[in-house]
Amino acid sequence: MARRHGDKGTRRHGDTETREHGDKTLSPSPPPPLSVSVLQGGWLRFDSIDWAKLRRFRWVPIASAAVWVMAVWVQIILRPQGDFPLHFEFGRRLVRGVFIYEGGLDSVYPPFWAMVHAPLHFFGLHAAQIIVYPVAVVAIAALVRTLQRLSEQSMPLSPDASFWSTTLAILLGSLCLGRDLPEVGVNTVLVAMSWLSVYLWSKERDVAGGVVLGMAGAMKCTPLLFVAWFMLKRQWKIAAAACAAFTLFTLSPILLSGPDQYARMMETWLAGVVRGVSDPDPSRGPLGEEKVENISLRPALARYLMHLPYGHMGRPESSDDPRRPNNPPSPYYLQFLDLPVFWAGIVARLLMAALFIWMVWLMRHPPVSRNSIETLWECAAVSILILLFSPITWVQHGVGVLPALYLICRAAFAGFSLSRWQTAAMGAFTIFCLIMSRFFFGRDFIKLSNSYRVKTMGFILLLSVVLACRRRLSNTQRSRV
Repeated sequence: MARRHGDKGTRRHGDTETREHGDKTLSPSPPPPLSVSVLQGGWLRFDSIDWAKLRRFRWVPIASAAVWVMAVWVQIILRPQGDFPLHFEFGRRLVRGVFIYEGGLDSVYPPFWAMVHAPLHFFGLHAAQIIVYPVAVVAIAALVRTLQRLSEQSMPLSPDASFWSTTLAILLGSLCLGRDLPEVGVNTVLVAMSWLSVYLWSKERDVAGGVVLGMAGAMKCTPLLFVAWFMLKRQWKIAAAACAAFTLFTLSPILLSGPDQYARMMETWLAGVVRGVSDPDPSRGPLGEEKVENISLRPALARYLMHLPYGHMGRPESSDDPRRPNNPPSPYYLQFLDLPVFWAGIVARLLMAALFIWMVWLMRHPPVSRNSIETLWECAAVSILILLFSPITWVQHGVGVLPALYLICRAAFAGFSLSRWQTAAMGAFTIFCLIMSRFFFGRDFIKLSNSYRVKTMGFILLLSVVLACRRRLSNTQRSRV
């Protein structure tokens, strides 16, 4: 009988038996590849296409991506772009001994974020962004390569099919990737580091994986949800290594600031975070009133649970630009439930807690093996949950959906056919999170659509597809072991 607790035990899945020793879950053989024959009955499939015939067209996406990347680089050469100047100033203050949160600058970022950007101070703002920009391209390539290495055994593809499945995944996530490019890819770096830790763990390099994950968590706290996932899976070695690395990296700014200044920084940062997440008003967060651009789950729930008054930053007419006054109330902005602030906050917290508990319940079992396909889908779900549960999720943070998109596209190309509802969900995601952009519809329409939190809905739909794929593909794999 399987023992669900303790460091040692034996579990059976179908005809396979795996044994657990401490942190290591051993599997008798690599996961079998997906079989087209057992995946019939779906609606959308790509495995019947001869992708080798399209080899001569590879230059089209490659050239398009190169032009896209170079265009952003040219914009940066002309003048600094995105939020990079704020991050640069964060590091500059740390080097010069100035209180890094003066004036509320980047108050949601921990002090190690300033430590990471501190070396850029020696180049100057504009030169630093120009020099560091290629990191964004390297981060995308590293993330794709990591995902490929993790999935090539369980979902094998020919080089041609792999190329086009990756191209499709990048296209579906291009809105978020494009917004992260001017930020020199810092959010893509965090996603790549999180998945690199999963890859290292799959190769039984727990300490190295924990150090990488701990560093990512010290830069921004959201990757720590992967630490929680490892603990849920009873992988104590990598979890302990990640916690130790997180502590050391978090303490490292004291080397530049000194003990007193560091204590003040930590006190200010913790107070701001606690104040933001504990506010009973779900339409307010760490930065005050939640803007329509924040696509995390809590303000999305607030949008439908309570009425937002005219002038609130969560409405499409409101502007945070002093040079642009608020527009008149939009006749297309509809209100829904009108719960009091206190009860809206309670309901929002209960719904988020229910989602979290449900996810914990689904993922509660230790992994069948470190290379199981179930592990990949669960990690993809964790990446999406990070976006939903983070207090602040801008479009550039949405690069966290790329692992899920990559796995879905690769599975479809490997013979897994999406059902009708899954195809419809992916279609809705494409509309909400790719097509509905300022490039196609303009600023005012996108602010209106964002006020209905359609991108958050797209993330939830993508999460539902990931969970469905996890269940079907895991059952298929187990039946063939």
